[in-house]
Amino acid sequence: MFISIEGNIGSGKTTLAKALAKQLKATYLPEQFEENALLPLFYNDRKTFAFPTEYSFLIDRHKQLQTYFKTKKQRQVTVSDFHFDKCICFAKSNLTQKDYRYFKKHFKALQASIKQPNLVVYINTEVPLLIKNIKKRGRTIEKTIDPDYLSSLKKSLDTYYILKNKTKIPVLVLTIDNYSDKTLQICCSKVLETLNKHKL
Repeated sequence: MFISIEGNIGSGKTTLAKALAKQLKATYLPEQFEENALLPLFYNDRKTFAFPTEYSFLIDRHKQLQTYFKTKKQRQVTVSDFHFDKCICFAKSNLTQKDYRYFKKHFKALQASIKQPNLVVYINTEVPLLIKNIKKRGRTIEKTIDPDYLSSLKKSLDTYYILKNKTKIPVLVLTIDNYSDKTLQICCSKVLETLNKHKL
């Protein structure tokens, strides 16, 4: 079984993925975004570095998933803090129409060649809360992220996972309007309920 956690920047994907992996006694598969040298350049100049950054993430995520599932045991449960389809959502928000059309062709080809999750958990969080979480974790690279950028990403992600559900697989939407000690517990419980419902 393979579960992907997705959501906007600062929505709590990693926290939920780690907690869920612990409950399921699963392998936690983290997104390797910190290894991408283009990301700091993109945050400083989004217009110039949008395409090379998005394309590099496309290739990196594809390679990571392919490599991982080649060595994964057949019955092993995996929980990742990213979904490959986030590539097309971020590209939709960041790229020009011309670059997006080119990107989309490559995305579809690569998407067809990797293992798809049995369930996607989409964390739906409003921008003010995202900003609060981003400031709290204090990553230097994220200091230049502004509300407009997060709003643009939210629109793209919401359209893909909620309004149109283009994944063709079950999507559990977890709407979070505040974070408390019980939030993580509630989210994990809802995921487990969904797994039982779909007999995954």
